[in-house]
Amino acid sequence: MSLFTTYYPLFMLCVLSVLYVMYRIQPLASTVKKIIIVLCVLTNAAYICWRLFFTLPHEGTFNMIMGILLVACECIGFLQLLVFYTLVWKPSNRKQVMISDLDRLPTVDIFIATYNEPIEVLKRTVAGCLNLSYPKDSVHIYLCDDGKRESVEQLASEFGVHYLTRTDNKFAKAGNLNHAMSQTNGELILTLDADMVPLPAFLEKTVPYFHDGATAFVQVPQAFYNEDPFQYNMFSKDRIPNEQDFFMQTLQAGKDRFNAVMYVGSNTVFRRTALEEIGGFATGVITEDMATGMLLQGKFKSVSVGEVLAVGLAPESWLDLLKQRDRWSRGNIQCARKFNPLKVRGLTLMQRVLYLDGIVYWFNGLFKMIYILTPILFLLFGIQSFWADFQSIFMFWLPAFFSSYLAFKLVSNQKRSMFWSHIYESSMAFHLAGVALSELFLKKRVEFLVTPKGIQTDKRHFHLKTMIPHLIFLLLSLLVLVKIGYDMKVNGTMNADLTLINIFWVLYNGAGLFMALIVAFDRPRYRKSERFVIEKEGQLCSDHQDESIACFLLDMSDSGARLSIPLDQASSLNQGQMQLFFSEDQSVACDVVWSHPEGDKLMVGVAFTDTEKSEYLSLIRFLFTREHVSITDREKKSYAVRTFLRFIRETEKVPRALRRKWVRRPLQSVTGTLSYEGRLEEKVPVTIHDISVSGCKIESEEVIKLHEKVLITIDTESLTDQPAIAVWTSQRRGRTMAGLKFVQPENKQIEEREGVVS
Repeated sequence: MSLFTTYYPLFMLCVLSVLYVMYRIQPLASTVKKIIIVLCVLTNAAYICWRLFFTLPHEGTFNMIMGILLVACECIGFLQLLVFYTLVWKPSNRKQVMISDLDRLPTVDIFIATYNEPIEVLKRTVAGCLNLSYPKDSVHIYLCDDGKRESVEQLASEFGVHYLTRTDNKFAKAGNLNHAMSQTNGELILTLDADMVPLPAFLEKTVPYFHDGATAFVQVPQAFYNEDPFQYNMFSKDRIPNEQDFFMQTLQAGKDRFNAVMYVGSNTVFRRTALEEIGGFATGVITEDMATGMLLQGKFKSVSVGEVLAVGLAPESWLDLLKQRDRWSRGNIQCARKFNPLKVRGLTLMQRVLYLDGIVYWFNGLFKMIYILTPILFLLFGIQSFWADFQSIFMFWLPAFFSSYLAFKLVSNQKRSMFWSHIYESSMAFHLAGVALSELFLKKRVEFLVTPKGIQTDKRHFHLKTMIPHLIFLLLSLLVLVKIGYDMKVNGTMNADLTLINIFWVLYNGAGLFMALIVAFDRPRYRKSERFVIEKEGQLCSDHQDESIACFLLDMSDSGARLSIPLDQASSLNQGQMQLFFSEDQSVACDVVWSHPEGDKLMVGVAFTDTEKSEYLSLIRFLFTREHVSITDREKKSYAVRTFLRFIRETEKVPRALRRKWVRRPLQSVTGTLSYEGRLEEKVPVTIHDISVSGCKIESEEVIKLHEKVLITIDTESLTDQPAIAVWTSQRRGRTMAGLKFVQPENKQIEEREGVVS
């Protein structure tokens, strides 16, 4: 034993050194990855054996209970590690099939499932489907409306697509899709969520995989063109990928090797005959997608296409994200009861393992709770869940952790790091733990809830109710540290090894809990439509102008744009309706709603108005390209401390373009009149310097008192006796400058004149 304790630490130090050198020299080489994965599995296996046979407590009921719970979590984690590295062991070698390889093109029915999503969101998806580069006579688009809304039927009529509804909402989304199947007859079926906009090449890249009769469905990643709550609330859009990207693109590619690709409810093309053979989309569970995919894979093949071919909206608030994961968690546990992977006919052993692993994943909230609770129980109450000293930790835990860190960093391709995984898990752990226990034991019936999309708010909100467990455990962590300091001062002694190990553990858990609090601070979302960075030249012109104005497009959505023009052309800018050319032969009608000088440029905001169908389709085709909708897909030095400091620095700032809710438009040589309450017959001439929907800046020879109520008339702006109040005044060379705030900014005549900032 003495030889072991003498030389094993040196051996492990050498292993760690070799690991790091291999990682630094050739991090992308397939052989290096595989060697590091093997070492990761071996060191973690050694750690688990050490934990099982040498560290479990043998005295005290609470000690033994916590010891068994903790080691059980670690054993399950090790099994999940084995499954994970099996998936990422090597990339999928699926050969791409070209559409030119097909003898003929099959007909495709597109089902857009909708319930209560905003029309603006649904409209983008319909336009994306109409823009698909696939023969138009072979595609039929169906708005499958379970909300029975007249506005959706009108949208279908406006765009020339089919409208389907039914008398009841039985089986929610699955029932909606099955009803659509009964009303249609296309050879293939594409299912899309209401917010998922397909890119033009979607069918060209997916349909060819049905060249044989064995493929049941082709799954495309769900990708998102807005920021999820982790990216948005932490001001980390350019630093971390969307939280779902790792599963959608990395893990799905691994599942493809074992014919276990998960159907994720959208962006999926099915062979109709395969669906009919299993009785249509699975019903009786919240997550019909997982069950449907599993039943199909018992009889047919599935394909994962790694390329992003459709983009949608991620949950836009922290509460909506939790509701979405609540539904997924309950649905997976329901599937385990009704469609047990161990009993579904036709599945291979690996398929069963992967589906079971997916179900077990939704219990990770419980496991995380035990990891958080364990060191606190020891430091507060002396409940010991394991026995270890520093030398043992160095010999077994450190190699396992370090090899896991390097292996995960290599195979994740910087889409996910271990610490950000810790933050994701900590933020949702308590909620998902409660959901899992509730669904497992109470079997409470929960109504299917659609994740809200298209949220707009100018308020900041902290979701305190969801964060109460986090606050409690953070306070307990602080209490632990205070108690340790007190014990050392009073008693002067402590079990140094175990205490220091658990202090480190508490601090690590505390960091995850603290970062979770930041995620729960929802930032304002000022716009209904997401803006895409464009940065290309365009043209502004009007029917009343012989020459167009050269402009530079900065950002753009389907409802408006921000652009710049040379300041020397500002006088040519027409304040009425104009036409914005965003490409050589594509344009959209717009109104100038604000402008302000910035250096030698005039920044201009336009709102798209009276957009015709052809214009809107061109606009969506222009905006929804892989280049425009791409969001960060790699982690970029997103350390916790930097993220927190960025949150503190930016959290109270209003975006530059929105520091005034309605940006002021400068006016030149525009005059008006001003009268006072109680003296309406006295009209004072004033000069108007700028104006917005909410107010204006004026200059007058008369004195205007602060907070004085006035009526303002501006002939060129079709504004007559508009009530206003002076919110600031100043004297310059015997004249008064004043800022007026319109008392009724929602006044219809103002809105019609100015439009809204989109």
